[in-house]
Amino acid sequence: MKKIFLFLTVIGLVFVGCGKAEKKPEYNYMDAKQSAEAIRNSEKVVFVDIQEKDDFKKEHLRGAIATYSYPVKTQEEKAKLLKSLDQIVAEDKVVIICPRGAGGAERAYTVFAKNGIEKSRLYILTNGQHGWPRDEISDVLVQE
Repeated sequence: MKKIFLFLTVIGLVFVGCGKAEKKPEYNYMDAKQSAEAIRNSEKVVFVDIQEKDDFKKEHLRGAIATYSYPVKTQEEKAKLLKSLDQIVAEDKVVIICPRGAGGAERAYTVFAKNGIEKSRLYILTNGQHGWPRDEISDVLVQE
């Protein structure tokens, strides 16, 4: 009985961990509605997508810069991310898109902050690309 309870507890924690990313006070966030409006209105926002290549090809936001740098842990992945700096100008807001809006995006946020982008201009897409509300907002998506 104890083994079954332990197993169910672990399974429950795994499913909870696969849900929405928890917002942390040390980061700025932009949700899907705000992001879609920024795209529609051609605001000075750069969307830097760190998803892996297959995920990016499957679905991404219109105009997003593909870096294929997920999970932004190795020097090689960080170098891929930093190549996007050439496409960001001083007044642009920068929204980082990762699969779920958590660890990879946080690491990318830190890399950008350490390389001259003010934290006041940095954002993480709330819940990442996997959490995008496709049924409500689809006009700014590029899907394979």
